[in-house]
Amino acid sequence: MTEFVIVMHDGRQVVTSGVDLKNVAAVYNQRQSIAAVIGKKSMTKGLVAAVAKLEALTKTEERNAMIQVGSTLLYTSGKSDKFLETLTNDINNKEFSIVNDEILISRSFYSHAEIDENLNTENEAETQA
Repeated sequence: MTEFVIVMHDGRQVVTSGVDLKNVAAVYNQRQSIAAVIGKKSMTKGLVAAVAKLEALTKTEERNAMIQVGSTLLYTSGKSDKFLETLTNDINNKEFSIVNDEILISRSFYSHAEIDENLNTENEAETQA
């Protein structure tokens, strides 16, 4: 079963499993909702800065896009400026946004995102070689 990390508003992290990010986002994005079940936990949306697959805490060649939520850095795959535009639009329009079906971000704690273009260039060069 896939493990997820819940990043709390104060930076603490709690690990859980059995998370349905789409369901959590649907509940948290309703104005009247206060809490949702996140895997084996029930938490108020004010406490949650992000929910992400555990591997999103580690930067790899494939995970070249960094998203800062509070003081926590999360990594995912982002191949172009389109990724940044989509993320920005989602953050502007939803209280909680899903990124690449593996990270859920609260816009209240979202700081910034960027793509490591050096990794993209290196990966493209390896692919072409």
